[in-house]
Amino acid sequence: MGKQLDRNDLSKGENGMNAMFDQVQSSLLNVSNESFWRALNPDLHISPFPLSDDALFSKTDTSVVEQCTSRMVKEGYFQAPPVISREKAGRLARVVADLKQKNIAPVFAFVYDEFWQMFSGVNPVLHSLLGDGYKITPSDIWVWHIDKSAAAAGWGPHRDLPHKDSVRDDSTPRVITMWIPLTDTTPLNACMYVLPSNLDPNIPDNIRDTSFTLRDWQNIRALPAEAGEALGWNSQVLHWGGRSSEWAEQPRISVGIYFQSQDCDLNELYKDPCREGLAPLTFDKTFELPFNARLRAIARAISMYRQMVRVDFPATWQDLLRFAEEHYNI
Repeated sequence: MGKQLDRNDLSKGENGMNAMFDQVQSSLLNVSNESFWRALNPDLHISPFPLSDDALFSKTDTSVVEQCTSRMVKEGYFQAPPVISREKAGRLARVVADLKQKNIAPVFAFVYDEFWQMFSGVNPVLHSLLGDGYKITPSDIWVWHIDKSAAAAGWGPHRDLPHKDSVRDDSTPRVITMWIPLTDTTPLNACMYVLPSNLDPNIPDNIRDTSFTLRDWQNIRALPAEAGEALGWNSQVLHWGGRSSEWAEQPRISVGIYFQSQDCDLNELYKDPCREGLAPLTFDKTFELPFNARLRAIARAISMYRQMVRVDFPATWQDLLRFAEEHYNI
C-alpha cells in the first residue's frame, strides 16, 4: 500500500496546509497536488498498484454467486450482500461528503486506493459473469452525492450502453455497471430503480427506446440497499435514480464503475472520445494506476459526463471542465 505523507512533510507546514484547505472553497486549485490529497485524508492510500494485496479479492459464498449470476441472466441485474463493512462504507462516505462541502466534485474520491478496492469484493460474481481477465477502462467512473431534499434527484431513466452486442445471445453481459452505495438507500433518499430486462418490451430489439406505457408501471422495481451492498446491471437495462425527500435521514452517496469482458471493446460498442487512448486494464493485482493516471481518468470522466456536470455542479462546472481539459492527456 502507498506510503502516507505526514502533514509535517509538507513544506508549507501546518499553517500553510490550513491555508491550502481554506482556499478550496470554490475552486480546484490544489487537486493536482498529491500532497494535498494525502494530507486531506492521511488514513487513506495512494499507491501505483491499489489491488496488489491478494486478500482484497475475498471469496463470496457460492450460493450468492449462483443467485447473482442467475438473476443477471434472467432479469438483467443483481443485488449482492455488502462487500465492504458498514464502518468502511461510512468512512468513505465521509470522504465524499467532505469533497462536496469543499466544492470539489465527488468523483475526485477516486484518487484513493480504497475507492477502487471496494469493487474487488464483487470479484467472484464478476468472474462468473464476465469470465477470466475482465477489465475496466479507468475513465468509466463516477461518484454521486444526492442531498436529502426534495430538489435533489439521481440521473433520469437511461440505458448505459444501448448496444445489442453488449449482451450475449445467452443473456450473459459483456459489460456490467457496478454500483455500491456508501449510505443506506431508500425511496426517500433516491434509491435506484430498474425495469427488469425480462419485463421490458424494448429488449432486445428496440433498446434505444426508454419509454414504457402506464399499464406497465407495476413492473418497475425499487432497489433499496444497505451501505456497502453491490448492485450490478447489464448495459441495456433501463434504470434511474429516484428523487430524494425532505424526510430522508441522510444523503444518497454512491460509487459506480463499468466492467467489461476480455473480448469487449467499450469504444467499439459505444464510441466516446473520452475513452480513446486509454487502454482497458485487467482488474486484478496487476492493476496499475499511479496518481497522474488517476487524474487523467477523473478528467476523462468529467468530460464524458459534461452535460450532467453542468446540472449537478452549477457553481463550479466551468472550473471542472477547465480541469478536464488541462488533464485530459497528462
